[in-house]
Amino acid sequence: MRLNSLLRYRTPIAWMNLVADPRKFLWSLLGIAFAVLLMFVQNGFRNSLFDSNVRLIRLLDCDLIVVSSARYNLATEIRFDSKILRRISLLPNLQQVTPLYLERLASPIRVSGKPSRPIRVIAVNPQIEVFRDKALQRSLALLQRPKQVLLDQRSKKEYGFDLKSPEQLQAQHIELANRKIEIAGQIPIGTDFVHDGNLILSAADLGELFPMRNPEGKPLEKIDLGLIRLTNRSQIESVRQAIAELAPETINVFTPEELAARDIRFWGSNTPIGIIFAIGTIMGLAVGTIICYQILYNDISDHLPEFATLKAMGYDRYYFVALVLCQAIYLGCLGFIPGLIATELLFRLLTLFSGLIMELNAVRIFSVFALTLLMCCFSGLLAVRRLWAADPASLF
Repeated sequence: MRLNSLLRYRTPIAWMNLVADPRKFLWSLLGIAFAVLLMFVQNGFRNSLFDSNVRLIRLLDCDLIVVSSARYNLATEIRFDSKILRRISLLPNLQQVTPLYLERLASPIRVSGKPSRPIRVIAVNPQIEVFRDKALQRSLALLQRPKQVLLDQRSKKEYGFDLKSPEQLQAQHIELANRKIEIAGQIPIGTDFVHDGNLILSAADLGELFPMRNPEGKPLEKIDLGLIRLTNRSQIESVRQAIAELAPETINVFTPEELAARDIRFWGSNTPIGIIFAIGTIMGLAVGTIICYQILYNDISDHLPEFATLKAMGYDRYYFVALVLCQAIYLGCLGFIPGLIATELLFRLLTLFSGLIMELNAVRIFSVFALTLLMCCFSGLLAVRRLWAADPASLF
């Protein structure tokens, strides 16, 4: 009897076998949910690594980004000359050309009573629209006086910022590069595996705070990212080629999506972190396979006399394969739900306490769901061998 015959059969044997013992059924679902949670967590940390490190890129409101050709990821402090950006601004079909400055290695921040720690400094012109996030863009209007900064509210607690009380935060004595600064407001960006926190300040303040940023000239003559906005996005390829031809050996030109993808490839293939989390996902899959196999194997053992009766009545191997696979699919689908709920709660806690971006989307949910069904079906195929080896005559 084929799978479609089993599904048309009036008596849902697969379902009744699973729910015959409610307590055992509940523990079975919890076992599958635990395996689902393991896979989600490993994938979550891996995706958090990628999402957090390209968070800033995805916040930028531009069509093209110019970077130094020697800059192999966003965290690398390799810059290009501002003269190139001025030449770019003379090209046609450009609506806006603006520099963005980044600083980390030379930007220690110290809260009174705490040791100094490096923090990523993002410097922009507050009068220019830079960010896609409208709330973040509006926050730039708070930078009205020199030495005012916006603080990432997801910065690590080790800095000592009093993030729970805006009044206390403004009263804290905070120094950036040995200069006292004032916290004008808080913004949500998030940490990553390189940066424990973020500050946004005006480009003019950057030049004063970090005079050694460019030992050969003025601090703002070295640019980290050149943000290009076009008057017509349909001309993006022709404009990209024109920009690249201005300094082909000095700069690279990417769309924000391409630059983010390049950073993700770097962290995924050039560091052991991606491999570690991939191994963790495989381990979660293996644990789930063992759990599901044990559940199905025990269920088959408990109902061997009934299965032997069906076997003696002439039901073939395809029937038993379909029966066990149905049970496996039921376990996978029902066990996935509490696993997903537990994952959502855990991700919210991890985002709150770690500052990392732990997000679920349809693609990530579907990928783990597919792995769960694969895990359960593979376990079912392993467990059904117990039935094939059973001799009906020896079971009575």
